[in-house]
Amino acid sequence: MKTTQLVILFVSALLLFGCGGNKGGNCSANDIGVSDTTEVAQRPLSPTFVLSDQEGRMFLLLSEFNEDDGAPVPDSLENYKYIIYDGKYYAVAFNGYQPENEEENNYREAYYNFANLNGWLYEMEYGKLLTSPKNQYDAIWEAPLLVDENFKNSTKILPFRPLGGDPISDELKSKIEAKYGWAVQISFVDYEFGENYEYQLINVQFKNKGNKALAISGIVCPDGKMYFKDFPAECDDDESGSVWRVDDMGEFAGLGLCLVTEENGELTLYTANSGAEGTNYQNYVVKGDSLCEGKVTASFYQAPE
Repeated sequence: MKTTQLVILFVSALLLFGCGGNKGGNCSANDIGVSDTTEVAQRPLSPTFVLSDQEGRMFLLLSEFNEDDGAPVPDSLENYKYIIYDGKYYAVAFNGYQPENEEENNYREAYYNFANLNGWLYEMEYGKLLTSPKNQYDAIWEAPLLVDENFKNSTKILPFRPLGGDPISDELKSKIEAKYGWAVQISFVDYEFGENYEYQLINVQFKNKGNKALAISGIVCPDGKMYFKDFPAECDDDESGSVWRVDDMGEFAGLGLCLVTEENGELTLYTANSGAEGTNYQNYVVKGDSLCEGKVTASFYQAPE
């Protein structure tokens, strides 16, 4: 593919982020066309997940083309000013392009391969996310969110807290079974969020129907309304141990929360779906009566060598 085509695709992806490719589900956000690159550079930037180094000092926006081919730096990249980590803003500065180290690159999109990947670098203006050196098990696994000034000024971050994974109530279980026509196998209330922690994020796996499997993640509102994202799947007869994710042994891990925001009364959940070979990041918004994929998506391949 020609360099100019790659640049156009890259800039469009930064600013629009086409809907994620998760299997199944209820709905997805509509694509928006872009025709004028000058106009694009002036628009608010969509937030994007970035890879962190071990200490949380440097961040990498992964690139799919090589600057050595003569591709110019899109002006819009310098408009990203902050990363959000653990619900807090940290100022960052654009630090140029990092070329791939082909000899050392193991193609894992993880902190331990950070220096070998190609992409656009951002650096904390001062300090680092982790205050003391950590080993590989304590290092940053979660992907911070890279945002611009407009996002910071217009978006409210809501608090959330993880729970112990208590089963959902019998009343809620009955409502969900009636809605889907499937018997619940396991269900958990994994998070509470909102100004007063009035919302719940739940993950539910139903009992299989033959080789058909179904799981859902969703929001339970204080007024009793529920909004779900469906994750249908198939179970192979060879018992390969992979249904929703590689080597998940047929157990639905569900969505984990990275960030919850509110803008103009609309809730947005930024989530992580972790598996044996990596993590998928996706934002979700309420559309109609469902929880739908937004336009912020990333997938980091982190399988052991």
